[in-house]
Amino acid sequence: MTKYMKSKLIDSYGRIAKKLRVSVTDKCNMRCGYCMPKNNTKWFDSTEVLTFEEIVRLSSIFANLGVDKIRLTGGEPLLRPSIENLIKSIANIQHIKNIGLTTNGLLLLDKVEALKSSGLDSVNISLDSFNEQRFRTITGINGLNKVLSSIQKAKDAGIDVKLNTVVVRGWNDDEVVEFANFARCTGITVRFIEFMPLDGTGIWRSDLVFSKKEMVEKIESKFGKIFAVSEQEISAPAKLYSFSDRVGTIGFIPSVTEPFCNQCDRIRLTSDGKFLTCLFDNPGYEIKSFLRGGASDEEISQYLVRYMTMKQEGVVSLIRINGLKPKLNLMHTIGG
Repeated sequence: MTKYMKSKLIDSYGRIAKKLRVSVTDKCNMRCGYCMPKNNTKWFDSTEVLTFEEIVRLSSIFANLGVDKIRLTGGEPLLRPSIENLIKSIANIQHIKNIGLTTNGLLLLDKVEALKSSGLDSVNISLDSFNEQRFRTITGINGLNKVLSSIQKAKDAGIDVKLNTVVVRGWNDDEVVEFANFARCTGITVRFIEFMPLDGTGIWRSDLVFSKKEMVEKIESKFGKIFAVSEQEISAPAKLYSFSDRVGTIGFIPSVTEPFCNQCDRIRLTSDGKFLTCLFDNPGYEIKSFLRGGASDEEISQYLVRYMTMKQEGVVSLIRINGLKPKLNLMHTIGG
């Protein structure tokens, strides 16, 4: 057994990385205001983006370092042609137990069967409004019905489906109850996400953050008391709740008002080959040059282990010093 297979990705706070988010492209077919720049977007050149072969090689190295769950993200990952081939290759990596995908759902409808057969286990679909006009205002396009059809088709195919809903004050906070009711009616878990300063447009402000506490108050005013699900993964970003009649599950990702950095077990690989130990790592640690420069798997592994020890406490440290501001990082380049 080589040395790198004995190592783990552990930081100076004792947190061990088990989940890897892999961004396969920075491009997206939506222009959500809380994420994508609206004008003058500088896309990565195609030569900068990791090939599928490079992603698979790195995924295998990460798996030997203890990662057992991989989620493909973007931008919009389904813009990457033949992504099902990448999923199939990752599914063959020893120690990988689960492969997920985060998507806006626009291109999912026609890809469900191929993704399922390639080995995809779960899909997180972004949806921020059930109102067609508001959906268009938030995303910049028409496509609500296509997303809703994709959600149903993925569920019918037996893929584990969750909804990701970013709640922004004055944008869609009045739909929180409707999303909770959707969870009750469909059996699909809806996860409410606080607006984070990872926006390409630079519009983030603290007063636009609609807090978990406020969401819970709205939901309980309609459905009564909600209760934390008794059995759930401690390190999961979303804390799950159910209703008094145990019908439906909702979750909250309160990254701004109740940060959970001390339990973080996630790391990220950007589409242009940078290793991020945190969503707020900027610019991250260059890995692609080692891949393309002839470094061995063991050498790359040693770099990753060393960089992991440099992981900072997280967004909680920025909150402590009142350091949150717009565009601390660009979500579309690092993946959700």
